[in-house]
Amino acid sequence: MATVPCILIATAAQAADLSAVLEAQGRGPGTFTSGRRLVAEGTTGPVVAYLAQDMSATAELEAAWRAFADSADLPDIGNNVWGENGVISSGDAQAASAGLTVHSVAGTVPSNWTASVLAGHGYEFEPEPEL
Repeated sequence: MATVPCILIATAAQAADLSAVLEAQGRGPGTFTSGRRLVAEGTTGPVVAYLAQDMSATAELEAAWRAFADSADLPDIGNNVWGENGVISSGDAQAASAGLTVHSVAGTVPSNWTASVLAGHGYEFEPEPEL
């Protein structure tokens, strides 16, 4: 299978629910809520979005994430069932999809790709706290 490196950006308002969707897909808990925190360029806060990267995503996974972000098409969650056993409900998942943006690249990843994606949104990484 071909890999399609992906950058996923979740708005702060939808990050928890989008993390729950990716967890239902088996991507691990807290994909966004424990991910890189983003702020508006030139500021130190508040956090406006979260970033997750998957540099080994398959073309099928990238297409599923894109369909979810663009059209609220629910992704395959394997043996999980929407709304059961701690899995986010389908309605909450679809509502959260509006807060997801998917960026991908075929082939060689440019060295400035992440910075370019963030700049396109007017975001930068939250500054690290002073020690």
